[in-house]
Amino acid sequence: MPSDVALQAPSTRGALVQPIVLRLLTVGFLGFVFVYIAIPLAVTLMMSFNDGQLIRFPINAWSTRWYGDFFASPQWTEALWNGLQIAVGTTILSTVAGTLAAWAFERYDIPGKSFWYILIMMSLFMPGVVLGLGVAIAFGGISLFGFTLYGSKLLVIIAHSLWAMPLVFMTMEATFKTIDHRIVEASYDLGGRPVQTFLEIVLPSVSTGLVSSALFAFVVSLNEFVMALLLTDRDTQTLPKLMGLSLRSAATPMLAVAAVLLASAVLVSLAILMLWYIRQLKKTAR
Repeated sequence: MPSDVALQAPSTRGALVQPIVLRLLTVGFLGFVFVYIAIPLAVTLMMSFNDGQLIRFPINAWSTRWYGDFFASPQWTEALWNGLQIAVGTTILSTVAGTLAAWAFERYDIPGKSFWYILIMMSLFMPGVVLGLGVAIAFGGISLFGFTLYGSKLLVIIAHSLWAMPLVFMTMEATFKTIDHRIVEASYDLGGRPVQTFLEIVLPSVSTGLVSSALFAFVVSLNEFVMALLLTDRDTQTLPKLMGLSLRSAATPMLAVAAVLLASAVLVSLAILMLWYIRQLKKTAR
């Protein structure tokens, strides 16, 4: 018996060491990712308070002057406003289209489903310059009731949705798989119409996935640069485009201010998502 215990001891110690090593590697990797993301954000935040004329270290004087200059500049505030409008439009279009497509894939037997799935997801893997140039060539020369599509916010919304909609579709398709379809069938049996059942039964049960998808679409559109560069003009340019153009002429701390605002939008979106998720967990626990 003692010899059997002696033989089993090394394997037991090895089984205990492996989870500890794996945990340390996981924590180390997460720490590396956090530092890798946090350092550029911290440097950008500090640079936005630089009182100098150029982006450079060390910072000799601190000031909020560039924030005042940003919000006093019609060009920069209009670019920010344009980006927000386009992001909201992209969010609405891609969330509605992606959610309905995901529900159709989950609920109905669609002929050639694999082909349609690949077609929906294909644009997500296309470079932005390819999509932007393709949209500009295909729709840039079209005028509707005297309204030229090229250079308009509508065309940018359509282009951004080519990236955002597949993200919504992918998220919502996975979310819809968690629904107990017996509840849906019970609603139909009680006289609920398909649209009524979808709005009152299905969507509330997948609200976390819906909010996540919408926020993903908003962030993707707000920070997109390449398609906005190809499809907007001076009146409809977004903040990332203006930042790219300004970087060529004068790299002032105004760029850092704009970057802080874009990063803040991402952080606020993540905060909203976490608060919504916590709220849903509390409702489920009751």
